Amino acid sequence: MKFISKIMVLILFLPILCHGKEVIRLTNGEWAPYLSEYLPYNGVASHIVSQAFAAVDIDVEYGFFPWKRSFLYAKEGQGASGEIWNGSLLWIDLPERAEYFIYSDPVVVDSQILFFLKDKAFNWQTLDDLKDKVLGGTAHTAYPRLEQGVQRGLFTINRGAGYEALFKRLFANRIDAIPNVKEVGEFYIRTSLTPTQQSQMTSSPTVIETRTYYLILSKKIQENKVLMERFNRGLKIIKDNGFYEQAFNDLSNGRYDPQ
Repeated sequence: MKFISKIMVLILFLPILCHGKEVIRLTNGEWAPYLSEYLPYNGVASHIVSQAFAAVDIDVEYGFFPWKRSFLYAKEGQGASGEIWNGSLLWIDLPERAEYFIYSDPVVVDSQILFFLKDKAFNWQTLDDLKDKVLGGTAHTAYPRLEQGVQRGLFTINRGAGYEALFKRLFANRIDAIPNVKEVGEFYIRTSLTPTQQSQMTSSPTVIETRTYYLILSKKIQENKVLMERFNRGLKIIKDNGFYEQAFNDLSNGRYDPQ
């Protein structure tokens, strides 16, 4: 009887002993230095999101996919094999997405600027100052303000497959400038160009637009509403305790550069 009693006690407490942290599953993609499967902590933004969830006792599991698939899995709340994906990072707030997603408090705010060659540098303040320029953009990136200039016939955006192709076009004088958010452009230049190429690059201080990026969670998963409330609480915690600011200081100091 004593043996049976001990077994019953173990059975009663087994769920508690085996119970770990909650886990949220998020799709991710390649957008260094913010997001990358190949960078320390999966990039600075992934690190921030993980720490914000950790502050409220939730672990994060990332799945890295092409961006179109990352978005679709997050929208549907599941992957091709039926596995759960609660949401994705990082995304800007667009009206057509509001039907499908809950948006977090801002995770990253960055300024979109123009990068160009020093010997082709130019000053600009308004879209009219970009008349007859050829800008290089990536295939799936939205450029709301710049696209207004395209619609007015002021300049063109020559789109390419990725940053490597865009910078090749820039050095070949086939485009005049590349619009990119500041941290992403500077990271690519620092880690992907030769020292000679780096010395030829500069950027404009004029901000095209300030971009705010969010964690998004699918409305198809009922518990996501509570998970987002907890994430926002965790994000505030890591901002208050200094981790958030330190992460961006570490970004500037190369902590998130390829090892």
